[in-house]
Amino acid sequence: MLTRLFDPAIRLLQRVPSSAKNALLLFSAIVLIFGFSFYTLNYGLTSTIYLDLLLLFLLLWVYFYIANMYSIKESISQLKETLDDVAHGKYSSRIEELRASEFDLFSQEGNKMLRSLENKSTFLEEYKRVVDASSPLVKTDIEGRITYVNEAYEKLSGYSVDELIGQSHSLVRSEKTSDRYFEAFWRKILNKEVFKGEFQNIDSRGKTFYVESTVVPILDERGEIYEFISIMFDITARKEQEQELEHQLYIDTLTGLPNRTALHRAIGLHNGHKLMLINVDDFNTVNTIYGESIGDELIIELAKKLQIMLSSKNLTLYRHSGDEFAILANEKVPADFFREDTILMAHQLNPIDLQCASHAITVRARIGAAQSSKSGNPRSLVSMASLALREAKKSKQAYSFYSEVVDNILHLEENLLTLEMLESALKHQRVMVHFQAIANTKMHEVEKFEALVRIVDQNGKTHYPNEFITIAKGARLYSKLSKEVFRQTLEIAQKNPAYEFSFNIEMADILDPRTSRFILQKLRESNCAERIVFELVESEELEGSEQVYHFFKLIKEEGSKIAIDDFGSGYSNYAYLMKLGVDIVKIDGSLVADITTNLNNKRIVKSIINIIHDLGMKVVTEFVEDKETYQMVVLLGADYAQGHFIEKATGIDVKTLLHRE
Repeated sequence: MLTRLFDPAIRLLQRVPSSAKNALLLFSAIVLIFGFSFYTLNYGLTSTIYLDLLLLFLLLWVYFYIANMYSIKESISQLKETLDDVAHGKYSSRIEELRASEFDLFSQEGNKMLRSLENKSTFLEEYKRVVDASSPLVKTDIEGRITYVNEAYEKLSGYSVDELIGQSHSLVRSEKTSDRYFEAFWRKILNKEVFKGEFQNIDSRGKTFYVESTVVPILDERGEIYEFISIMFDITARKEQEQELEHQLYIDTLTGLPNRTALHRAIGLHNGHKLMLINVDDFNTVNTIYGESIGDELIIELAKKLQIMLSSKNLTLYRHSGDEFAILANEKVPADFFREDTILMAHQLNPIDLQCASHAITVRARIGAAQSSKSGNPRSLVSMASLALREAKKSKQAYSFYSEVVDNILHLEENLLTLEMLESALKHQRVMVHFQAIANTKMHEVEKFEALVRIVDQNGKTHYPNEFITIAKGARLYSKLSKEVFRQTLEIAQKNPAYEFSFNIEMADILDPRTSRFILQKLRESNCAERIVFELVESEELEGSEQVYHFFKLIKEEGSKIAIDDFGSGYSNYAYLMKLGVDIVKIDGSLVADITTNLNNKRIVKSIINIIHDLGMKVVTEFVEDKETYQMVVLLGADYAQGHFIEKATGIDVKTLLHRE
């Protein structure tokens, strides 16, 4: 009620400009002071009329002053309410017309700022809406407790916002994610760095899901971490596809046992292994008499019998090849026990009766056994067991153990003859380069050729790489051989500008400074570097070899392409394909050869093609031996096909190639 007394004065003061109003009040105060002083000095306190006038004027001044102060206070209160609304996120709030004219300019500028703030808030809301619609998002405090999740993350994790708020990510963390990985993650983000990585999680239903997450530390005005924001992408489908592909690469489709690739992988992981190779005698006879379906049934039944025979969990059964099994004993099996197991297994298998459909078939098997050598023997465990198996067959024994003496006797003479042939071929220019055509599956035309080395002996017989490459490497002749093949490949490429030519290069070529310098020099001099493709067999050693990365960087600068050969046969790491700058991936022929009849291999090839295309690379399928296989690889989306259906590897001259144009 009291405030209404000042409304007339406030309305009057609102009509007066703020500068004039303040000056008027100040001037009135000064006049009062001087007037009162003058009255006191001249009239004393005896003149009532003058005193009453002064007091009346004083009361009016006080009245207007209080009204002005009240107007200012009310305006400040209005401003505070508006700012409180803004602080609570109501960016559409505006400063209404204030009673105190002193705040007019502030009101105008404040509303201008609020309009700008509202516009920016609208944009931020749109950005948030886009993120929420496309990606799961989680905010956590400095302790890692969840403070916010969007609907996309709720849907991905299966947990509601109420179940997630206040929890740590351990709620969804998979036990398969190592503590070391999480320690590295926390070390990075607490150091105020952005973390990018993958996480394996478990949703509310117990199902595994994978995310690719970018975690950003948010800093306050002092530069300290206030919270963390994690934006995620669901990569579950991609990871499951990769896992299925890996599973198919390591499992034999007929028996369900780990395959040859899995065996070599297991041997490579640890030392101290012992190995038995078990080969069925005259398996081809079974196929001839009973047919391949019964032959497959025999292999399945034999696999079951062998599995039952295994006496220890430290023994693992593998299918090594068509009619050959392997039993790998780990380092926990003593050598004496392994020897006894081998002898016992040989007695149990000779003979063994197997029921295949309606046929009772009796077979025998021979065993070659070996254990990891401590004498520095360069042979692999599989190679030693193979030699032992070969000795068992030669001596017609049920089993044989690897002996370095027997190894040397078997191969010394053979190695010397091969070495002599190789030296003669290099000296007398009998190193031949044959070329196998590679067809574009879209145009159905030959576009490329792969250079393949051959050696012709003194009798005119042609020898293939598997007969002499190992000897060449051991005798330090491989560098000369590689240089000669590259020289001939460049010579043909220079004379045939319509085609690309692939040259098979090995780690040994790249790591040998003289060979790598020779290749780079000849490549630069050739003026056809852009039509040369360097094919390198994939291996685990590639991933950590900086020399290889550097070499490929140099040849890429010259315009040459990089291909990875035999992809899918072993290591199969997609990550280093990008790092190497690979242009072409050649799928291992063992996967392609039977894709018209083997559904699993067809799926593997299709998966590899899809992933390689996603990485922006081209795909070549090898071992395309017939029309049906060619039609299948075209259907699966391969870019190129290579094999006898396209053209057999053959020595060619200039006329042959030019005539194909």
